[in-house]
Amino acid sequence: MRSIAALLALTALVWLPTARAEETATPGPLAAGGNGLAAKYPGDVGIGKDEAVIFVEDFESGDFSRWDDTDPNAPPQVRLVTAKNLVHSGAGAAQLEVQPGEGVGADLTKLFMLGHDRVYARYYTRFDPEFDQGNLMHFAHLAALKDRWQLGRSGQKPDGTDFFCTGLEPWRKWGRNPAPGALGFYSYFVDMKPDPSGPYYGNPFRPDSPPVLVKRGQWYCMEMMLKANAPGRADGEQAFWIDGRLKGHYTGIRWRTTDQLKVNCLWLLLYIHDNKQVNRVWFDDVVVATEYVGPRATIGSAPAE
Repeated sequence: MRSIAALLALTALVWLPTARAEETATPGPLAAGGNGLAAKYPGDVGIGKDEAVIFVEDFESGDFSRWDDTDPNAPPQVRLVTAKNLVHSGAGAAQLEVQPGEGVGADLTKLFMLGHDRVYARYYTRFDPEFDQGNLMHFAHLAALKDRWQLGRSGQKPDGTDFFCTGLEPWRKWGRNPAPGALGFYSYFVDMKPDPSGPYYGNPFRPDSPPVLVKRGQWYCMEMMLKANAPGRADGEQAFWIDGRLKGHYTGIRWRTTDQLKVNCLWLLLYIHDNKQVNRVWFDDVVVATEYVGPRATIGSAPAE
């Protein structure tokens, strides 16, 4: 886990209503949802052995040794919890907590040794019953990084060879959405548009009719997909599912200019720009793969063929 000082570089990231891509009306095979890898492994038992799986974390090991940038001397903004009401399955979950302040964050980072052109990240998450970020926050990201120090870079347009990233994040819409807000993507890519003030802040991709609202105090299965484009073509994609239902699918994106830049990072992040209270969120049952994962199947159910 990187220090809070390192996270302060994100303070320029502001969700602005620019360059919104429309949700596709015909998402094709993505609409299937439901029948992903997890259907073959009830309770996720053995799912880590599937050849399509890159990373699995159920927070049952008792430490964060499988994550990168772990600092054992850092304040406990990230910790393991075992209270049954804070855990989705098994005996443990990860709690990310931020105290009141300006530009405060907590995170877990996983870098993949080999990058991929298409990556799916499924995780279960729950917002505290009193969660309220005000308006602006940043949440779970998938990223392609030329080097790890590109993570959290803001206010600058990628050049096509250095990085691209997208975060699935809730947005309050200046208080019009109930906390924690409506979900959508916040993305950096080579063809992104600048803010009217000049800098390049993340461009939003979000469904508006109806907005995808999430509630506090309940677990959600969230999954996001990031597909890189072929160099020279605008055929990149991103999509997200909530509880196995496709909620947003966006195509025609030029993320990069070289196929050497591949998706190689999962970043579980709780970052709030102007935090007025203690806020907490929990993560559990993380699976990263090159195929759609889907919700955990019930133990005792027959594995899918």
